[in-house]
Amino acid sequence: MEITLKSRKALEFDKILDKLSNFAKTEQSKALCANLTPHDNIAAIKRELQCTREAKFILDMPNDIPIEFVANISRFNVLTSYLTEEELIDIAKTLKTSRLVKKFLSENLENAILKDLAEILIADRELEDKIFNTFDENLNIRHDATAELKGLYSALRDNEKNLRTTVSALLNSPDFSKHLQENIYTTRDDRIVFQVMASSKSKVPGIVHDVSATNKTFYIEPAQIVPLNNKIREIKSQIHSEMIKILTGLTNLVKDDIKALSLSEKTLAEIDFHFAKARYAVKLQAVEPDILTHKIIEFENMKHPLLNVENIVTNNFEIGKDYKSVVITGSNTGGKTVTIKTIGLFILMAKSGMFLP
Repeated sequence: MEITLKSRKALEFDKILDKLSNFAKTEQSKALCANLTPHDNIAAIKRELQCTREAKFILDMPNDIPIEFVANISRFNVLTSYLTEEELIDIAKTLKTSRLVKKFLSENLENAILKDLAEILIADRELEDKIFNTFDENLNIRHDATAELKGLYSALRDNEKNLRTTVSALLNSPDFSKHLQENIYTTRDDRIVFQVMASSKSKVPGIVHDVSATNKTFYIEPAQIVPLNNKIREIKSQIHSEMIKILTGLTNLVKDDIKALSLSEKTLAEIDFHFAKARYAVKLQAVEPDILTHKIIEFENMKHPLLNVENIVTNNFEIGKDYKSVVITGSNTGGKTVTIKTIGLFILMAKSGMFLP
């Protein structure tokens, strides 16, 4: 195993995998690319090549799978009381991706491994829409997400309007404003208070919330607005409870789908992994290799996949038919090492289900 790993490193197969990872669209499929291990089983190799062929068939249309976002499902602890707004939106985005990829491959492939893989994907449009329709573009729960929440926000607006009217009346009242340090209001503990001069604190009935460092200013909530502040705080508490209820309800629905979502995450990663190989093949103008059961290696016009130069000199190589061994000679910088590395890389790439340039 150590020799095999050293050989892959010497051949710069790790650099090929880095390049391949750049063609994956999700973090999960990037990880599959980075950790790709060449197969030794001929059936597995042919399966991988078929998946790449099917994906390239889609790309040649030209088209691509509608994969935008796939959440890391394992990080969601559905055993907690409820998921956050952002977590639920990530679930909905994953549901959408899963549904669209399933539909896309079903419509564009026949008798294909990738189509069979896509059949595993979850498609729960009802839950997907329910989550999306609960939140606005800023990931906040919509004020009309439920009839109860809509009613609470309406009551909140009415009470806040009454509070503003009362506050305005106090500020415009000479009998009240003459007791203030400044003719403005501020807040303490989310309640409206006024800056009352110490000499007038007994003349403004209400609740003292704070005192300035110099003891010259008292922050008082006048008795006229105490009931309104209390009502507003009560309604906000009810709104919070209703939001928790909404999040809990959605989380319970997600719990029912969590196993299917987890499986879909893995399946989407695998599908995009195969498409990454196909996208890389398109970039390299690569072709599918034929896999033989007898001991012959034959490459025509092979190009080293990591060479980023124009007019690359191609090479042919054959062993196993007329020749049992080959001696490569020539001057320094003549390309002997590149040729040998290309042969080794092509073998590793073919065994990984990748096409060859």
